[in-house]
This record gives sequence, structure tokens and C-alpha cells, in this order.
Amino acid sequence: MYRPPVKIVAMAGARISILALLGAGCFVNESTEFPAGLEPLEDNTAPEQAGAIEPRIDFVDGDNGNWAWVHGRGYLRARPGDVWETLKDPELMAAVCSTHSHAVEADGEPDYEHSFQLGYFVDDVLNIEWDELWRYGTIEGMTAAPSLAMIRYQKIWGSELIYTLEGSIQLHATEDPEITELQLIEHLAAAGGDMSDIRQTMQQRYDSVSAVVAGGVAPPCP
Repeated sequence: MYRPPVKIVAMAGARISILALLGAGCFVNESTEFPAGLEPLEDNTAPEQAGAIEPRIDFVDGDNGNWAWVHGRGYLRARPGDVWETLKDPELMAAVCSTHSHAVEADGEPDYEHSFQLGYFVDDVLNIEWDELWRYGTIEGMTAAPSLAMIRYQKIWGSELIYTLEGSIQLHATEDPEITELQLIEHLAAAGGDMSDIRQTMQQRYDSVSAVVAGGVAPPCP
């Protein structure tokens, strides 16, 4: 059952709200089933670029009453095979700008081309931790030169304050062999989480992949 998010703010003026949240009950960690498959969460509604392609990402977002959602569509001046290899680096996928620490664990799921777990910790008024499982697969083309490749990720364990956290990333080759399209979708229902958090993480992932695939390093958090 969906529970509306409660905003957690680490400020003196929020003492009453925090005490009310703490008094509401003891929050526990829980496991969440991650169904098999690599389908996108839904059709991506972020706008396609017309005419000359610019290397940027555009967003649309909303809230359906169950979770906040963001769709992102970005273009990179890089070959699909190079982008696909870069996307497999868990350090570039980690939400480093909205968490305090993370750990990476290789997860050898034999049904998928590539997989790993990201374990997060947020040190706040209420400390929160959770694990995400990331799964990869080439759908069309070869691993070294995919025309369509898919990533699915989801929270599989952690604080019940994160009710829903799931996402999909599609890689598409374009008519120009030097340009790759990425379609990103995420759903989030969490205490203190909203569309701005999803946008920040999507932008960070796009900027990191764009920099590294061009031979640079991931930029620092803003």
C-alpha cells in the first residue's frame, strides 16, 4: 500500500516534525522482490531532439499519486559500444551526489550480461541504508556494438522509508554512428524524495558518462 512521503529536514525549525516522525514507530529494513526481465518501466515521454543533435539531456516529470517519476532523454557524441562499456562502471551509476557513502559488490547473476549491487548509506537525522541491484543486457546487436541495450535497477533491501525506487536505462544507436541516445526512467516514493532528487541523479549519471566516454573524468557534484 502506498504511504505518502514525509519530508525529513535536518533543521532546528523542523524539530517538531522530526520528533513526530520518530514517534510514529520504529523503522526497519526490508527486502523487495525484483522480478526477472529487462523491459523498460514504460514508454519514455521526454522530448526527442529535432534537426542537429546537441549533447544534452532533457527531462519531463510528474507524480501519479503512487510515486514521483522522471523521464530523461540524452544524446552523447560517442559510439554505442563505447557508451555501453562506460555505463557498466558502477562508480558512474552510483548516486554519489545524494548519498554520503556507497559500496559496490559484484553480483554474478548468470541470466544477465552484467550485474552488480550498490549499497548506500545516508547519515542524517534518521540514518538510512539500502541496496540496489543493477542488471544489464544487450537486446539487439553485439555487446561491442549494440543497437539496443537495456539496464534495469531496483532497491532490493533497505529502509522502509524508501517505499519504491526503480529505474530503467535504454541505449539506442542512432542513424549517426557517432551519436548514441540514452533513455532514462526512474520511479521514487520515499521520505524526503521527489522529482528534483531523481533529476539530479540522472543529470549526474549523464554528465559522468559523457565525460568519461570522451576520455575525461566524472565531474564533481554541484
